[in-house]
Amino acid sequence: MSVLRPDYVVLCLIGIVVAVVSLYALVHAARQRKDAFELADKLSKNAWLGIVGASALFLLLIPIIQVIRYPSLPGVIVAFQGLYNQFTIFWLAGTVATLVYLVDVKPAVAGIGRGER
Repeated sequence: MSVLRPDYVVLCLIGIVVAVVSLYALVHAARQRKDAFELADKLSKNAWLGIVGASALFLLLIPIIQVIRYPSLPGVIVAFQGLYNQFTIFWLAGTVATLVYLVDVKPAVAGIGRGER
């Protein structure tokens, strides 16, 4: 079984994109005002930092640890295949949590920062 098959490479690219997006969501959540989350009727800033931080941990840190253990191109491809490894459930949960933040919470919190309600 070759890990350089096109479908494995596509899964790897999706995994890398989702990991970077989760890191962006974490940075965005950290930079927002604490009261903006409450004004937008969302969970607290600390709750979202925990949720998005755990997502970034599973989507970014675990694959990087695997890459350190197997430093090669096939190692990278296998490490970032979120839908095709032993951490699939964590990958899916992290992806969903990141997307919920970006689609629901981020616009509401950003609207509070711009003076919208």
